[in-house]
Amino acid sequence: MRAQGTRAQGTAPTRTMTRRAAIGALTGAAVVPSALAQPAVRRKVTIAYWTWADNPSHQKMLIDTVDNFNRSQGFITVALDANMKTMEVRQKVVTAFAAGAAPDVAGVVQTHVQDYFDNDILAPIDPFFQTWDQKDDYFPSILTSMHSKPEQPVLYMPNRILPYVLYYRADWFDTAGLKTPVTYDEFIAAAKAITTPDRAGYALRGVDYYAVQPIEPIWGSAGVKFADEHGTVDFDGPAAVAVTDKWLGMYTRDKSAQPTAINDGYPQLFALMEKGRAAMWLYGTHASPQLMNALGDRIQATPIPRVGARQYTLANPEGEFMTSSCKEKDAAWEFLVFLSNGPHNKWLSTDRGYLPVRKSRAADPAIEANRFFKLAMANAANWWTPPFSFKNWANYQDKIAPYWQQALRQEITAAQWNAQAAKFLRGQA
Repeated sequence: MRAQGTRAQGTAPTRTMTRRAAIGALTGAAVVPSALAQPAVRRKVTIAYWTWADNPSHQKMLIDTVDNFNRSQGFITVALDANMKTMEVRQKVVTAFAAGAAPDVAGVVQTHVQDYFDNDILAPIDPFFQTWDQKDDYFPSILTSMHSKPEQPVLYMPNRILPYVLYYRADWFDTAGLKTPVTYDEFIAAAKAITTPDRAGYALRGVDYYAVQPIEPIWGSAGVKFADEHGTVDFDGPAAVAVTDKWLGMYTRDKSAQPTAINDGYPQLFALMEKGRAAMWLYGTHASPQLMNALGDRIQATPIPRVGARQYTLANPEGEFMTSSCKEKDAAWEFLVFLSNGPHNKWLSTDRGYLPVRKSRAADPAIEANRFFKLAMANAANWWTPPFSFKNWANYQDKIAPYWQQALRQEITAAQWNAQAAKFLRGQA
């Protein structure tokens, strides 16, 4: 049974965030969050928290954060499991929920929020959030994402937002006399031109759904809606297929992607960039701290290439949600509040390469000091997400990965790949 609201069907329009809505007013009086005050839980309880860690540094941040929470009071103990990848968290949560063994709190990306709610795995935090004295500190666009759909209650607590940029090796571009690409065709041409026997022009991912997520804003810039507000799916149309064909062609025709792309995931792509084996990579700003440490000023970034007149920047909120099976929701809420405040919130946002979701954190000096943050902020008017709240989005996201590898192996064409993806979005497969 729903704690608040009703289950909505259909889809919400694709959202474009304005600069003001995304980053808020950077001047004037900021809302200063209060510390966790007057905890409600006054008995010994243990809650389980499952999330992912991108690398050892991120994992240490999570361990330290949970340790700090456990030491901050004497009643709630959080048991952390952060030994998973992003998609593994989702798979484990769904499987555990079906078996009656789900965690109390789990990490979540906006892509999964609606599906968790539709399948009764997520417990809306609206009853807690609406009486919280810090609720007005969130940017309007983030509040919108917290509902997922306008008519729904507040579903989860985002703690950061991840804009994507195109990283490139500025030194190699300068030596080759190449301009940074603005259009998609310029990007494809640059990848081919800068490829050498020792390096790939582009670090291309072949593993899991996140292999295709970086392409979503390029499809969007080509006018592809994926699924519109009426539920009409256009992902098998000529505009979508043309984008897909050129991306696959970096591996199959141009040989501008690394030979191992089919089996490469996040760790392999990171290693390619750090070790100077790839010239470009389209990824989130959370890659920036490690890339700057490894490459210094040689690594720069530019906005995501576009097909049409307007550029789109994928900007995905992330955070934590409370499961419907959680028996200690007061304790879970206290933990969510803790994650949204203090130095640990900075660790998990700007220190990790994300941008903040709260007005009071918009003036963090780390934003001005990071050129990748500044680029993302300058393009905040183009921050965008595909229709994650569409009823069949999770069906597409959960099933598409093997077909992507088939397309890279040339077992199916770009048109066939898009046709299969469209079937998933229509709920026909």
